[in-house]
Amino acid sequence: MTKTILHNNATPIYAFLSFINSEQVENQKFKSIKILDCGAGGRTPPLALFYEHGFDTWGIDISYEQLEKAKQYCNEKGLQINLSNGDMRQIPFDDKSFEYVYEHYSMCHLSKDDTAKAIGEMYRVTKKGGVCFLGLISTDSYPKSSYGRESEPGEYWMEEESGQVRHSMFTDKEADELVSGWEILSKEKRVIYLRDEAQQTSIEKWMEMYKGMEHLYAKDIWREQYNQRLDKFNYTHIYYFLRRR
Repeated sequence: MTKTILHNNATPIYAFLSFINSEQVENQKFKSIKILDCGAGGRTPPLALFYEHGFDTWGIDISYEQLEKAKQYCNEKGLQINLSNGDMRQIPFDDKSFEYVYEHYSMCHLSKDDTAKAIGEMYRVTKKGGVCFLGLISTDSYPKSSYGRESEPGEYWMEEESGQVRHSMFTDKEADELVSGWEILSKEKRVIYLRDEAQQTSIEKWMEMYKGMEHLYAKDIWREQYNQRLDKFNYTHIYYFLRRR
């Protein structure tokens, strides 16, 4: 069987897998390892990696289209992964059903209120002593106007191939408050510099992005920032490993 190799942006998923395997070796914490992916669709589902490492794998996604892509991959690779339609704001499983729960690049499209609901649902379905991995877009991302129009504080809408897409951003304080019910095992801020995207941004496009940045820069100062964009354009995430109390 061909081993699954995830995309470059999935490095944190490998870290989560390593953490789980280390915990199992050191503590034999759980006799079985049942894991849930909240947002499991897509052409290369991360659950495939966990399946290949012997996990009992379950996944939900609100998009039927993305689920079909994941199912096609599983069929092609002969992977027996449990995939179903579901909303992470109302996870369709009983309390304390999973030893491990995670999301990756899915929850960031929810509103801030719905993000809190999703994290509460992840807590509910995680067994006591189990661990959750999740990520939030940091307000350190730059420039925020590259994510579109700010409709509500910290919520940005932009046009993508699939239509209008929301990205919600959180300060460190807001993020910590969202996970305050958990024991925080680790917190990491990961910065990805978008140099290619910055290189391809024309001065005209850069000036269009000034809308939404007026409160931070005078227009002439913003124009001067254009020459420094390669070292500033970034996508910053706050990642947590969380234990259910």
